[in-house]
Amino acid sequence: MVRSHLDRTLRVEPTPADHPAEVAEIQFRDEWGSIVQRFDPALFGMPEDISAAISRAFRDHDVASSAATRTARWFALRVFGRFLCEDARVRDAVDLDTATIRRFITWLAKPANGRTRGVKSQSSQLGMIRPNLKRANADNPGLFAPGFAVPNNPIPLAGVQRLPQDRLTPAAMRALLAVCYAEIETAWDKFQHGQTIVALPNLPLHGGRTAERDRWIWKLHRLGHGVMPPARGSDLSKPDRQRIAEVGGFRELEGYLHLTTDTLVAFYIVLLIQTAANAGPLRQIKRDCLVPHPLERHRIMVEWVKPRAGGKVKRMQRRSFDNRRPYAAPRLIEKLLAMTAPLLPHVEPSRRDRLFLHRFLMTTGRLERDHHAGHIVQATLRSAMLRFYERQNATIASWNEAHPEKPRALLPDFSPKLFRSSMASAHYTASQGDIMVAKAVLNHASVVTTDIYVDGDAVRRLERDTIARLQTLMITWVRGEAGPNQPQNRGPDTGAPVSALFGHDCLRPTDSGHAHPGRVCPKLGGCLARPGLIVPIDPAHLARIVQATRHLEAARERIDPIRFGLFYAPSLQVLTQDLLPAFPPEMMPDAERLMFALPPLPDLE
Repeated sequence: MVRSHLDRTLRVEPTPADHPAEVAEIQFRDEWGSIVQRFDPALFGMPEDISAAISRAFRDHDVASSAATRTARWFALRVFGRFLCEDARVRDAVDLDTATIRRFITWLAKPANGRTRGVKSQSSQLGMIRPNLKRANADNPGLFAPGFAVPNNPIPLAGVQRLPQDRLTPAAMRALLAVCYAEIETAWDKFQHGQTIVALPNLPLHGGRTAERDRWIWKLHRLGHGVMPPARGSDLSKPDRQRIAEVGGFRELEGYLHLTTDTLVAFYIVLLIQTAANAGPLRQIKRDCLVPHPLERHRIMVEWVKPRAGGKVKRMQRRSFDNRRPYAAPRLIEKLLAMTAPLLPHVEPSRRDRLFLHRFLMTTGRLERDHHAGHIVQATLRSAMLRFYERQNATIASWNEAHPEKPRALLPDFSPKLFRSSMASAHYTASQGDIMVAKAVLNHASVVTTDIYVDGDAVRRLERDTIARLQTLMITWVRGEAGPNQPQNRGPDTGAPVSALFGHDCLRPTDSGHAHPGRVCPKLGGCLARPGLIVPIDPAHLARIVQATRHLEAARERIDPIRFGLFYAPSLQVLTQDLLPAFPPEMMPDAERLMFALPPLPDLE
């Protein structure tokens, strides 16, 4: 008996013709089923049928995206909706065609409010709406104009155009670290004192201003169930609020109970500098980020996840630190864990594994929340960093006014993403231009990516000096002169030129670098195809090239073909196709006579 084929294809039921174009509020939920983001499709400003299709595509495509990605895509779609309103040529979905996308690209390049978008900004704007338009077109066949498509790379050079960016100098980063360490120490002392007070079984007795402050720390801890209660909406009378203001106010007393948003910024900046991590992934670091080092008991590893690192297999971002240092990242993270522990019961369950937690300043009205604390968002962190910058510079300005004989430099303007590139440039210059050192610090898979981060005045100055030094060495060798900076006592045979197999002299047969002084250069004899190789055109060098060519051709008969092709064929090709054609034919008889006087070459294998 022949069994019929069982069709297991999933089919989507077609939308009824009388289905309304309106779409309800777009909601995104977390793994606990709680609504974490809401978006109103009416704010798109598009025709109803386009707005309905885009809303469904937005909901389906970004169900697993991060909150920041959804927000960025939401604003990009609103920009596209504003363009459709100004363009006034698209009244229904059938009017949306490829020409509309071209007009949108032209519209993005026009100045708006006195500002012009850069090429990368234009490409990013189009890239944010492309997935939703493609999905809406695929899910709704025949809805848009026939042949509608969004081009993949309509803005040329958007991915390769790089503008010079500022870098923080090592001195500026050290100054930032100093003020952050001072603020962390002050906050930690306050927190430890507060924990001693709240652990008391009874209310502290009266006895001056300090005792009154401690009494309110004890009361507010009980009133807020471990966290600072909101200034508005709490069961405090007006006289109580006045007494709280006399001992410092709610914001001052908050630091005795748990971590404050302003102190969190100091921890965040220090960890950004010490780990050289990306600003976004570091903000998402989890509380179990400390891992013991498998080999050294005094070192602790800090681990975090970078979503874009790796393809199918994600690479864990990891840095190890000597935990004996007082301000090492692991020790600061331990303090951060202790200062955020009182906030955990007030954080939604899906965010309790995060490290950077803080108390929400607003939980009612426009920012109504069910929890009083949570994971800090990017906008709040940016505002807190601006307050940190202004507060610290105001303190430095006051110091300079009171101590004109010992002025201090103001902190430089900075942003979170500036620290990673600044650390890359600092490691690059400290290693005398070794980009592999910066690559290891940034945990990149390719030096091409690292090269984007390495920039700045110090880097360009180092590269200019290196190029000038190499050019001087090359000219000195060609002229046969002694170099101006050539050391007098470098050990045996360090500066003696060595005759290489391929008809030229090696300027430094031993590695004169700082890593392995005195050792034989690992590339000795293998630098034939290096750019900048100079071979003088004379019979003596032609004789050595002919001798090396015949030596390789004779060795080819007895060496395994695969091995010869891997190790020796490229050199033979350079000799026969690049070097020999450069010599005039009339020089060959003289070279033949000189070749018989040359010492024989050693066997290759």
